[in-house]
Amino acid sequence: MDTLRCGADLDRIPVLVREDLTDADRLRAIWAQHRQSQPRQARGAARRELTRRRVQELGGGPALEELVVSTSVDGTSGQPVTAEFVAELAERTRALPPGCSSRAPGRPLDPEQALRVARAASVPAHPVVRAAHTYAECAAVLGDLGSEGEPHRWALPWLLASLVLRRADFPPLLPDPASPPPRTGPDPDQRLAGLVRHFARLVTGALLDELSWTPEPVPEPRSPVSPLAAVTRRRVLDYVRSRRESIALILRALDPRARTSVFSGGSDDAEPGTAAATVAGTLLTPGAAHWWTALELVVGEASLCLFVVVQEVGSPRTGVLAVTADARMTTPEGVRDALRLSGADSVTVMPTDCVDDRWPQIRDLVDEAVSRAMNELTRV
Repeated sequence: MDTLRCGADLDRIPVLVREDLTDADRLRAIWAQHRQSQPRQARGAARRELTRRRVQELGGGPALEELVVSTSVDGTSGQPVTAEFVAELAERTRALPPGCSSRAPGRPLDPEQALRVARAASVPAHPVVRAAHTYAECAAVLGDLGSEGEPHRWALPWLLASLVLRRADFPPLLPDPASPPPRTGPDPDQRLAGLVRHFARLVTGALLDELSWTPEPVPEPRSPVSPLAAVTRRRVLDYVRSRRESIALILRALDPRARTSVFSGGSDDAEPGTAAATVAGTLLTPGAAHWWTALELVVGEASLCLFVVVQEVGSPRTGVLAVTADARMTTPEGVRDALRLSGADSVTVMPTDCVDDRWPQIRDLVDEAVSRAMNELTRV
């Protein structure tokens, strides 16, 4: 098994990774302030619902849900990650029902293995780096024990990484089945960097999830639109339009009758239609202000509509925007998701950003979404 524990230098973090960690810290500060307006009971209920959905995606049942919830409640932030605690938590994961893909390891951790994991959880580094390092060391230990199945589905590494973050006053971390951590790289430092970047994106997604929870209904989208949102949505619209002709050429080579079109809309439209209803189901904060650009592709009996959405997160006063992508494929067999992007694939725009700060990430998101959409459409 390719691991990160052999020779990785936690102090040698590339610049891009440091930028990701800085973004996570900035968003955490906004989340910490926003959290004061969230009743603890409502926040706990929202976390449990999110946990239930993730556990279902992992193929787990009530036992796994209860285990994850028990390490996600507010009181766990003071739990020290000692060797004894690691061993105890490992035993709880071994008690999961047979056949559960998150159940590992096959035999108990010995004291030295538990101590190795506990030491990883206390290294002097940024909390996200420490969480990634803990995850990697724990996964390596389970691999040494001969645990079977997909490593990114094992519960123990995620639970321990989440506790490391909770102790640093970050929200709990949940595994994302659609986005498993990277496991390969030419050397330990690069593997660590890739894993930390992945964890930073997951942490950002967790913060966005919690920012999206509001104790009261979000007020009607306000007018005028914030300058940052206006410029971002205009840049997205222009870029999607710029991609249309090259996409049309490719599709017409497959089908001379292929059609492409670009259109847009948003929560401020006077007469929302079917597209608006589809986009509404993908919003992080139901009812929040949002604006979308759609690229519609038709080849033969199949059609695909790709939406790139610029949306406010949480109440308007957070000032945070998210750029997300989603697509629906329609064939004679029915309608289905055509992207399979995870929550970690969105782009977060901070209130102190300008659009140029985030544009490379937004452009990459659009390009990746178009690539996946084209791949799905041409395989029909």
